[in-house]
Amino acid sequence: MNNFQGYLLKFGNTILPHEYIQLDTYQSIPNQRIELSAYRDSNTDLHRVTSQNYKTTIKFNTMPLTLEQKIDLQTKIQAGLVNATERKYQVNYWNDEDNQYDTKYFYIPDVAFPIHSITENDILYNPVSFEFIQY
Repeated sequence: MNNFQGYLLKFGNTILPHEYIQLDTYQSIPNQRIELSAYRDSNTDLHRVTSQNYKTTIKFNTMPLTLEQKIDLQTKIQAGLVNATERKYQVNYWNDEDNQYDTKYFYIPDVAFPIHSITENDILYNPVSFEFIQY
């Protein structure tokens, strides 16, 4: 059954439009297993203790953005803000491993906003890289 509803990311109740994402840069690494411990026994067989709490990481670059587009993108992402100090956001995302949407909390590491050019009343940004790392 196809559960896809036409979007990749939603912050709060606000969908992030695909027009802002360079789709060929979008990477979702869902359900990453976290190894708590591992060792090899005397037969060199691997034994792993893996957390039941999986984590997802999402990365993408934007398209080149005008100042107005950058502000609009930031406003859409802010719709999921839970804690500004921690940069903690509630994100509903398409999980490619489970083939369904999932909602989790993510933080956003520092973001650089590279400028391509400026005019008298606008700024054109080079693609901006975003990363979302699940709590």
